[in-house]
Amino acid sequence: MSNIPTNLDDSVTEHFVEAAKNVLKENLLGNFTKPAPGLYPHQWNWDAGFIALGYARSDFRQACNELSALFRGQWANGMVPQIVFSVQNKGKYFPGYVFWNTKGVPGKPRNVRTSGITMPPVHGFILNHLLKLAPDSKRYRPFFQRMFDRVLLLHQYCYEFRDPEREGLAFICHPWESGMDNLPTWEEVFTQIQFDASQVPPYERRDLEYVDAPYRPRKQSYDRYIYLVDLLRKQRYQEPEIWNDYPFQVQEPMFNAILNHSNEALLELGQWLGQDTGQLREWYTQTNQALSHKLWDESLGVFVSYDRVHRRPIPITTAGGLIPLLCGAANAEQSARMVSLIQSPTFSGTSENPAWLCASTALDEPGFDACRYWRGPVWINMNWLLFHGLRRYGQADLAARLRSDSLELVRKFGFWEYYNPWKNLPEGEKNGGYGADQFSWTAALVLDWLEE
Repeated sequence: MSNIPTNLDDSVTEHFVEAAKNVLKENLLGNFTKPAPGLYPHQWNWDAGFIALGYARSDFRQACNELSALFRGQWANGMVPQIVFSVQNKGKYFPGYVFWNTKGVPGKPRNVRTSGITMPPVHGFILNHLLKLAPDSKRYRPFFQRMFDRVLLLHQYCYEFRDPEREGLAFICHPWESGMDNLPTWEEVFTQIQFDASQVPPYERRDLEYVDAPYRPRKQSYDRYIYLVDLLRKQRYQEPEIWNDYPFQVQEPMFNAILNHSNEALLELGQWLGQDTGQLREWYTQTNQALSHKLWDESLGVFVSYDRVHRRPIPITTAGGLIPLLCGAANAEQSARMVSLIQSPTFSGTSENPAWLCASTALDEPGFDACRYWRGPVWINMNWLLFHGLRRYGQADLAARLRSDSLELVRKFGFWEYYNPWKNLPEGEKNGGYGADQFSWTAALVLDWLEE
């Protein structure tokens, strides 16, 4: 086994694998795996995709179950919700099903409880990974055909309802849709949105029962999250009419890179299934061109978000701005700039204060916070995506370093949701792992790396 930390010998690796499998086992909830004990008691959208990879080599049927369970919640327009709520954990999470008020919304599945927004569409390339790992592809062909159709419908939703100007870039309508809920990027958007505190409905956070406040979003951010949910539910989630005067519409590079890598994967999967893939090819070409031209920031050397309501780019450097490497959107010059950026103090730190790759918000951003949710901590799923992006561009050594850093963080601290990016922990910090412990996608992606 190559490119894993040198202090992981065979016996330690075997223990590591068993510990990761045990995390998934303990979080299994019926036919799907919840992200973590306590804090996340339901099924989350992109979590389900990453978690499926953790089962792919040892329990392929469960890998398929993860996606099937999630897509039970797909709406008639193709939207796959951010959360599919577990009935047995009713009332243990905020905002729960009642707060989202999606019951009776036209097009929502009647017997499935869901939220009203989506998340990054990882399912196409996860599905293609599963095909390559299937113990018997012919036996599972009906599953792949069914899921191909469902994921294709999701992509049609993204381009029909979230790309009104047909640019090839889907917008997100809420920070939660990005998967990176608490980036400084969203503060820049919120400064343009005028509303009064009285417009925020009453709510009681549950996350702070499990994680201390310094590691979670601040109240002012949460107020804004809830304000946006209230706007959506008041208009009963009716697209596309709802977007006519809706204030948060952001074209975000990682969301679109993930969408386009899934387009690319569906092209391959569709050919295996004998499907017409012409539309997928058009989407793939257009989205890569749009990413490269509209969302590239020449001065920063990274991809950035664009606020389409206020017609302005948001020049903040985040790990999400590196993910277009995954779908091949970066040209040779752009990819070289990003590779240099990753190895610079912006993400790698300095010799005096080195950092693990790869901080969620750049180390030199004013909004950086080493401990707070998405303001700086390292996330294993982001590293997994970037690992594959770097390998695509022939950056094997840097990709190996990224994987090594990820595995070493988990070895040192455990299967946490996110990690302090500084190799030299600040005084008083005894553990560099934060958020939810026994986190499923951390375990799943460790398994994918170690069992590869």
